[in-house]
Amino acid sequence: MATLLTIKQLEKSFTKGNPIVTINSLSMQRGSILAVVGESGSGKTTLMRLIAGLETPTRGSIVINNTIVTNDKTFVTPENRQIGMVFQDYALFPHLTLYKNVAYGLSKSQDINARVSEVLQLVGLEGYEERYPHQLSGGQQQRVALARALAPEPELLILDEPFSNLDASLKLQLRNEVFSILKSTNVTALFVTHDIEDAIAIADEIVVLKEGHIKQQGNAETLYKAPENLYIASLFSAVLELNEIRLKSFGITPEKGKHYAIRQCDFLVNQECSCMAQATIVKSAFQGGHYVNTLRVPNGNVLNCISQQKLGGIVNIGFQRDTLLTFENPEHT
Repeated sequence: MATLLTIKQLEKSFTKGNPIVTINSLSMQRGSILAVVGESGSGKTTLMRLIAGLETPTRGSIVINNTIVTNDKTFVTPENRQIGMVFQDYALFPHLTLYKNVAYGLSKSQDINARVSEVLQLVGLEGYEERYPHQLSGGQQQRVALARALAPEPELLILDEPFSNLDASLKLQLRNEVFSILKSTNVTALFVTHDIEDAIAIADEIVVLKEGHIKQQGNAETLYKAPENLYIASLFSAVLELNEIRLKSFGITPEKGKHYAIRQCDFLVNQECSCMAQATIVKSAFQGGHYVNTLRVPNGNVLNCISQQKLGGIVNIGFQRDTLLTFENPEHT
Protein backbone atom coordinates (compact mmCIF):
# COMPACT_ATOMS: atom_id res chain seq x y z
CA MET A 1 0.00 0.00 0.00
CA ALA A 2 1.38 3.42 -0.98
CA THR A 3 2.25 6.05 1.62
CA LEU A 4 0.08 9.17 1.44
CA LEU A 5 1.35 11.26 4.37
CA THR A 6 4.91 11.44 5.71
CA ILE A 7 6.06 13.66 8.58
CA LYS A 8 9.71 13.98 9.62
CA GLN A 9 11.39 15.98 12.40
CA LEU A 10 8.32 18.20 12.76
CA GLU A 11 8.37 20.78 15.53
CA LYS A 12 6.17 23.70 16.50
CA SER A 13 7.02 26.31 19.13
CA PHE A 14 4.91 29.36 19.90
CA THR A 15 7.51 30.83 22.28
CA LYS A 16 11.20 30.28 22.98
CA GLY A 17 10.26 27.63 25.55
CA ASN A 18 9.53 23.95 24.99
CA PRO A 19 7.89 23.09 21.65
CA ILE A 20 4.17 22.31 21.63
CA VAL A 21 4.65 19.46 19.16
CA THR A 22 7.71 17.33 18.38
CA ILE A 23 7.08 14.49 15.92
CA ASN A 24 10.21 12.67 14.77
CA SER A 25 8.44 10.40 12.30
CA LEU A 26 4.84 9.63 11.34
CA SER A 27 3.33 8.20 8.18
CA MET A 28 -0.06 7.13 6.85
CA GLN A 29 -0.89 4.59 4.19
CA ARG A 30 -3.31 5.50 1.42
CA GLY A 31 -6.86 4.35 2.22
CA SER A 32 -6.17 3.97 5.94
CA ILE A 33 -7.79 5.67 8.93
CA LEU A 34 -5.38 6.96 11.56
CA ALA A 35 -6.62 8.25 14.93
CA VAL A 36 -4.57 10.77 16.92
CA VAL A 37 -5.65 10.41 20.55
CA GLY A 38 -4.69 12.83 23.28
CA GLU A 39 -6.00 14.73 26.25
CA SER A 40 -6.48 18.50 26.24
CA GLY A 41 -3.10 20.18 25.73
CA SER A 42 -1.47 17.10 24.20
CA GLY A 43 -0.75 18.88 20.91
CA LYS A 44 -3.19 16.94 18.74
CA THR A 45 -4.98 20.06 17.46
CA THR A 46 -1.67 21.75 16.69
CA LEU A 47 -0.53 18.67 14.76
CA MET A 48 -3.78 18.68 12.79
CA ARG A 49 -3.37 22.37 11.96
CA LEU A 50 0.24 21.84 10.85
CA ILE A 51 -0.82 19.09 8.46
CA ALA A 52 -3.69 21.20 7.12
CA GLY A 53 -1.42 24.22 6.62
CA LEU A 54 -3.24 26.35 9.20
CA GLU A 55 0.00 26.63 11.20
CA THR A 56 3.60 26.98 10.05
CA PRO A 57 6.07 24.60 11.74
CA THR A 58 9.24 25.79 13.44
CA ARG A 59 11.08 23.07 11.56
CA GLY A 60 10.52 19.74 9.83
CA SER A 61 8.78 18.45 6.72
CA ILE A 62 5.33 17.23 5.67
CA VAL A 63 4.80 15.33 2.41
CA ILE A 64 1.32 14.59 1.05
CA ASN A 65 0.92 12.32 -1.97
CA ASN A 66 4.64 12.63 -2.86
CA THR A 67 4.44 16.44 -2.80
CA ILE A 68 6.34 18.47 -0.20
CA VAL A 69 3.82 20.82 1.38
CA THR A 70 6.08 22.00 4.23
CA ASN A 71 9.82 22.17 4.78
CA ASP A 72 12.42 24.88 5.38
CA LYS A 73 12.04 26.13 1.79
CA THR A 74 8.45 25.29 0.89
CA PHE A 75 5.00 26.11 2.26
CA VAL A 76 1.90 25.11 0.32
CA THR A 77 -1.21 27.04 1.37
CA PRO A 78 -4.17 25.14 2.90
CA GLU A 79 -6.40 25.47 -0.17
CA ASN A 80 -3.74 23.81 -2.34
CA ARG A 81 -3.07 20.80 -0.13
CA GLN A 82 -6.10 18.76 -1.28
CA ILE A 83 -7.23 18.27 2.31
CA GLY A 84 -10.86 18.07 3.42
CA MET A 85 -11.82 19.16 6.94
CA VAL A 86 -14.72 18.10 9.17
CA PHE A 87 -14.83 20.40 12.17
CA GLN A 88 -16.06 19.77 15.70
CA ASP A 89 -18.81 22.40 15.39
CA TYR A 90 -19.67 21.35 11.77
CA ALA A 91 -18.94 24.90 10.45
CA LEU A 92 -21.91 24.84 8.07
CA PHE A 93 -23.11 28.07 6.47
CA PRO A 94 -26.43 28.78 8.22
CA HIS A 95 -27.78 30.95 5.37
CA LEU A 96 -27.16 28.31 2.68
CA THR A 97 -29.22 25.25 1.87
CA LEU A 98 -27.79 21.79 2.31
CA TYR A 99 -27.19 21.63 -1.46
CA LYS A 100 -25.25 24.91 -1.51
CA ASN A 101 -23.25 23.94 1.58
CA VAL A 102 -22.07 20.75 -0.11
CA ALA A 103 -21.47 22.44 -3.48
CA TYR A 104 -19.49 25.30 -1.93
CA GLY A 105 -16.00 23.86 -2.46
CA LEU A 106 -16.61 22.32 -5.87
CA SER A 107 -14.98 23.60 -9.02
CA LYS A 108 -17.19 25.02 -11.76
CA SER A 109 -15.54 22.62 -14.16
CA GLN A 110 -17.14 19.70 -12.31
CA ASP A 111 -20.66 18.40 -12.78
CA ILE A 112 -21.80 19.96 -9.52
CA ASN A 113 -25.34 18.55 -9.55
CA ALA A 114 -24.09 15.02 -10.08
CA ARG A 115 -21.38 15.26 -7.42
CA VAL A 116 -23.70 16.78 -4.79
CA SER A 117 -26.29 14.08 -5.46
CA GLU A 118 -23.60 11.39 -5.20
CA VAL A 119 -22.24 12.47 -1.81
CA LEU A 120 -25.70 13.18 -0.36
CA GLN A 121 -26.74 9.66 -1.29
CA LEU A 122 -23.51 8.41 0.28
CA VAL A 123 -24.35 10.02 3.65
CA GLY A 124 -28.04 9.15 3.47
CA LEU A 125 -29.40 12.68 2.96
CA GLU A 126 -30.77 12.58 -0.57
CA GLY A 127 -34.03 14.56 -0.69
CA TYR A 128 -32.77 17.10 1.90
CA GLU A 129 -31.14 19.42 -0.64
CA GLU A 130 -33.32 22.48 0.06
CA ARG A 131 -33.22 22.29 3.84
CA TYR A 132 -31.13 24.65 5.96
CA PRO A 133 -28.73 23.55 8.73
CA HIS A 134 -31.11 24.66 11.52
CA GLN A 135 -33.73 22.27 10.10
CA LEU A 136 -31.44 19.27 10.64
CA SER A 137 -30.54 17.25 13.72
CA GLY A 138 -27.01 17.25 15.10
CA GLY A 139 -26.28 13.91 13.48
CA GLN A 140 -27.61 15.10 10.12
CA GLN A 141 -25.52 18.27 10.32
CA GLN A 142 -22.44 16.15 10.96
CA ARG A 143 -23.23 14.08 7.88
CA VAL A 144 -23.63 17.27 5.81
CA ALA A 145 -20.20 18.41 7.03
CA LEU A 146 -18.76 15.04 6.00
CA ALA A 147 -20.45 15.24 2.58
CA ARG A 148 -19.07 18.75 2.00
CA ALA A 149 -15.54 17.60 2.91
CA LEU A 150 -15.76 14.54 0.65
CA ALA A 151 -17.30 16.33 -2.33
CA PRO A 152 -14.00 17.71 -3.81
CA GLU A 153 -12.44 14.22 -3.46
CA PRO A 154 -9.56 15.25 -1.17
CA GLU A 155 -6.32 13.30 -0.92
CA LEU A 156 -6.62 13.46 2.88
CA LEU A 157 -9.66 13.96 5.10
CA ILE A 158 -9.15 15.39 8.61
CA LEU A 159 -11.91 14.94 11.19
CA ASP A 160 -11.55 17.12 14.29
CA GLU A 161 -13.42 15.65 17.30
CA PRO A 162 -16.45 14.95 15.06
CA PHE A 163 -18.55 13.22 17.76
CA SER A 164 -17.88 15.44 20.77
CA ASN A 165 -21.14 17.41 20.46
CA LEU A 166 -23.39 14.35 20.19
CA ASP A 167 -25.20 12.41 22.90
CA ALA A 168 -24.07 8.85 23.66
CA SER A 169 -26.67 6.94 21.60
CA LEU A 170 -26.30 9.17 18.53
CA LYS A 171 -22.52 8.98 18.81
CA LEU A 172 -22.61 5.17 18.57
CA GLN A 173 -24.84 5.28 15.49
CA LEU A 174 -22.83 7.99 13.74
CA ARG A 175 -19.49 6.31 14.47
CA ASN A 176 -20.65 3.23 12.60
CA GLU A 177 -22.01 5.32 9.73
CA VAL A 178 -18.83 7.38 9.40
CA PHE A 179 -16.67 4.25 9.44
CA SER A 180 -18.76 2.69 6.65
CA ILE A 181 -18.65 5.89 4.57
CA LEU A 182 -14.88 6.30 4.91
CA LYS A 183 -14.22 2.69 3.99
CA SER A 184 -16.65 2.70 1.07
CA THR A 185 -14.96 5.77 -0.44
CA ASN A 186 -11.44 4.46 0.36
CA VAL A 187 -10.52 7.95 1.53
CA THR A 188 -7.41 8.41 3.68
CA ALA A 189 -8.57 9.91 6.97
CA LEU A 190 -6.87 11.46 9.98
CA PHE A 191 -9.19 11.35 12.97
CA VAL A 192 -8.40 13.62 15.95
CA THR A 193 -10.07 12.77 19.27
CA HIS A 194 -9.67 12.68 23.05
CA ASP A 195 -11.90 9.59 23.27
CA ILE A 196 -10.16 6.22 22.93
CA GLU A 197 -13.51 4.49 22.29
CA ASP A 198 -14.08 6.69 19.23
CA ALA A 199 -10.59 5.82 18.00
CA ILE A 200 -11.13 2.08 18.47
CA ALA A 201 -14.44 2.24 16.59
CA ILE A 202 -13.08 4.20 13.62
CA ALA A 203 -9.34 3.76 13.16
CA ASP A 204 -7.10 1.13 11.61
CA GLU A 205 -4.22 2.47 13.68
CA ILE A 206 -3.95 4.74 16.72
CA VAL A 207 -1.30 7.27 17.70
CA VAL A 208 -1.29 8.34 21.35
CA LEU A 209 -0.01 11.88 21.71
CA LYS A 210 1.06 13.36 25.05
CA GLU A 211 2.85 16.63 25.72
CA GLY A 212 3.46 16.94 21.99
CA HIS A 213 5.22 13.57 21.63
CA ILE A 214 4.06 10.23 20.25
CA LYS A 215 3.98 7.85 23.22
CA GLN A 216 2.91 4.76 21.30
CA GLN A 217 1.52 3.82 17.90
CA GLY A 218 -0.25 0.66 16.81
CA ASN A 219 -3.64 -0.94 16.34
CA ALA A 220 -6.09 -1.04 19.25
CA GLU A 221 -5.27 -4.63 20.16
CA THR A 222 -1.54 -3.91 20.39
CA LEU A 223 -2.05 -0.83 22.56
CA TYR A 224 -4.40 -2.74 24.85
CA LYS A 225 -2.36 -5.92 25.22
CA ALA A 226 1.13 -4.43 25.14
CA PRO A 227 0.98 -0.85 26.46
CA GLU A 228 4.39 0.73 26.88
CA ASN A 229 3.50 2.51 30.12
CA LEU A 230 0.76 3.00 32.67
CA TYR A 231 -0.64 6.03 30.84
CA ILE A 232 -1.33 4.03 27.68
CA ALA A 233 -2.86 1.17 29.69
CA SER A 234 -5.16 3.52 31.61
CA LEU A 235 -6.68 4.91 28.40
CA PHE A 236 -8.60 1.67 27.93
CA SER A 237 -9.74 0.81 31.47
CA ALA A 238 -9.10 1.34 35.17
CA VAL A 239 -5.62 0.06 36.03
CA LEU A 240 -4.11 -0.66 39.45
CA GLU A 241 -0.38 -0.16 39.87
CA LEU A 242 1.25 -3.01 41.80
CA ASN A 243 4.23 -2.01 43.92
CA GLU A 244 6.59 -4.55 45.52
CA ILE A 245 4.42 -5.01 48.63
CA ARG A 246 1.29 -5.62 46.57
CA LEU A 247 3.08 -8.01 44.24
CA LYS A 248 4.38 -10.09 47.13
CA SER A 249 0.79 -10.43 48.38
CA PHE A 250 0.17 -12.46 45.22
CA GLY A 251 3.41 -14.43 45.46
CA ILE A 252 5.31 -12.44 42.85
CA THR A 253 8.86 -11.19 43.25
CA PRO A 254 9.38 -8.14 41.02
CA GLU A 255 12.32 -7.84 38.67
CA LYS A 256 14.64 -4.89 39.19
CA GLY A 257 13.78 -1.94 36.94
CA LYS A 258 10.35 -3.33 36.02
CA HIS A 259 7.00 -1.73 36.82
CA TYR A 260 3.78 -3.70 37.14
CA ALA A 261 0.03 -3.12 36.96
CA ILE A 262 -3.19 -5.06 36.52
CA ARG A 263 -6.48 -4.02 35.00
CA GLN A 264 -9.21 -4.00 37.62
CA CYS A 265 -11.40 -6.06 35.29
CA ASP A 266 -8.72 -8.79 35.13
CA PHE A 267 -8.98 -9.68 38.81
CA LEU A 268 -10.64 -13.05 39.45
CA VAL A 269 -12.67 -13.69 42.58
CA ASN A 270 -12.96 -17.17 44.11
CA GLN A 271 -11.54 -18.75 40.95
CA GLU A 272 -8.42 -20.80 40.37
CA CYS A 273 -5.62 -18.60 39.05
CA SER A 274 -1.84 -18.47 39.03
CA CYS A 275 -1.48 -15.46 41.38
CA MET A 276 -3.82 -15.47 44.38
CA ALA A 277 -4.32 -13.86 47.81
CA GLN A 278 -6.99 -13.85 50.46
CA ALA A 279 -8.75 -10.52 50.98
CA THR A 280 -11.46 -8.92 53.09
CA ILE A 281 -14.17 -6.97 51.31
CA VAL A 282 -14.34 -3.43 52.72
CA LYS A 283 -16.96 -2.15 50.31
CA SER A 284 -18.85 -3.37 47.24
CA ALA A 285 -20.45 -0.48 45.34
CA PHE A 286 -22.89 -0.89 42.45
CA GLN A 287 -21.77 1.13 39.40
CA GLY A 288 -24.41 0.15 36.86
CA GLY A 289 -23.71 -3.18 35.19
CA HIS A 290 -20.91 -4.08 37.61
CA TYR A 291 -19.62 -3.60 41.15
CA VAL A 292 -16.45 -1.79 42.20
CA ASN A 293 -14.99 -3.55 45.23
CA THR A 294 -12.56 -2.26 47.81
CA LEU A 295 -10.54 -5.08 49.39
CA ARG A 296 -7.86 -5.36 52.05
CA VAL A 297 -5.17 -8.03 51.67
CA PRO A 298 -3.31 -9.53 54.70
CA ASN A 299 -0.40 -7.04 54.59
CA GLY A 300 -2.87 -4.18 55.01
CA ASN A 301 -2.79 -2.99 51.41
CA VAL A 302 -6.09 -1.84 49.91
CA LEU A 303 -6.99 -2.81 46.33
CA ASN A 304 -9.89 -2.21 43.96
CA CYS A 305 -11.38 -4.76 41.60
CA ILE A 306 -14.45 -5.08 39.40
CA SER A 307 -16.99 -7.91 39.67
CA GLN A 308 -20.38 -8.76 38.23
CA GLN A 309 -21.82 -9.69 41.64
CA LYS A 310 -21.88 -7.89 44.98
CA LEU A 311 -19.11 -9.23 47.22
CA GLY A 312 -18.81 -9.49 50.99
CA GLY A 313 -16.75 -11.13 53.73
CA ILE A 314 -13.50 -12.90 52.91
CA VAL A 315 -12.72 -13.89 49.32
CA ASN A 316 -9.87 -15.31 47.28
CA ILE A 317 -8.71 -12.71 44.77
CA GLY A 318 -6.11 -13.07 42.06
CA PHE A 319 -5.26 -12.97 38.39
CA GLN A 320 -3.59 -15.01 35.69
CA ARG A 321 0.09 -14.20 35.30
CA ASP A 322 -0.31 -13.47 31.58
CA THR A 323 -2.69 -10.57 32.36
CA LEU A 324 -0.05 -8.82 34.48
CA LEU A 325 1.13 -5.68 32.67
CA THR A 326 4.89 -5.07 32.79
CA PHE A 327 6.59 -1.79 31.85
CA GLU A 328 10.14 -0.55 31.52
CA ASN A 329 8.79 2.99 31.91
CA PRO A 330 5.95 3.60 34.40
CA GLU A 331 4.88 7.10 33.19
CA HIS A 332 1.67 7.68 35.09
CA THR A 333 0.52 10.96 33.53
